[in-house]
Amino acid sequence: MNNSLASFFYPKLPNIIGHRGAYNLAPENTLISFRKAAQLGATWIEIDVRLSSDKIPVVFHDNDVDRTTDGQGPVQSFTLRALQKLDAGSHYHSDFSGEKVPTLLQTITLCIELNLGLNIEIKPNFGQATETVTAILATINPFQEQLRGNVLFSSFNLLCLKNLINLCPEWPRALLVNDLNNDWLTKTKALECYALNPNYKCLSSIEDIKSILNSGLRIIPFTVNQSSIAKNLLGLGVHSIITDDLGSLNLLKNYEI
Repeated sequence: MNNSLASFFYPKLPNIIGHRGAYNLAPENTLISFRKAAQLGATWIEIDVRLSSDKIPVVFHDNDVDRTTDGQGPVQSFTLRALQKLDAGSHYHSDFSGEKVPTLLQTITLCIELNLGLNIEIKPNFGQATETVTAILATINPFQEQLRGNVLFSSFNLLCLKNLINLCPEWPRALLVNDLNNDWLTKTKALECYALNPNYKCLSSIEDIKSILNSGLRIIPFTVNQSSIAKNLLGLGVHSIITDDLGSLNLLKNYEI
């Protein structure tokens, strides 16, 4: 565990974290999805954050708006006002028509209300790593007291994690990886990471898990949607599971290892 974290910033990680809210039951990365996750008993959710064209942190996964809204084009070409005119619910089901793209501020406010912890994945638009981190920190830092123990930042982008160390080292960080190559240990140590968030498919052996645990890192794999796999990973020492299927896997939220 790195020493730069203030003790009260250590995340109180649950066994189960809802991927983009309640991914299988509501439109991803929307306020209704976060509310649904809380209704299902989740205590943490994972969200994605990037910037609008006017540099406001918004909760959105893709580079483009096409897949999850009725708009077209890169997120970074839309002002916040234009983004929030889009329908971010109808693509999922007509029952969610009119759901909006939320800001990070709206999401933080709701999560404090619902007592939801946040795994915030930083997804910078091209060339915007530094300004994305700066804008996110400006939004979240006023809520440090309310969010103590309830935030973990993660990213595939090494520059984002490096900027977090430079600007606000007390927030915990996790490196996202799709495979366990020879660099994960070097990178997590250099970035003073609290956790490694790997694609669960690369945790192919007990030895893989032991090597991560022996480094002092927490393990938070994504995206596990089968309860048998989740139970096995938790039994092997994995700390949390990120899942689309909160309805099924939330049965494991009090699973004893």
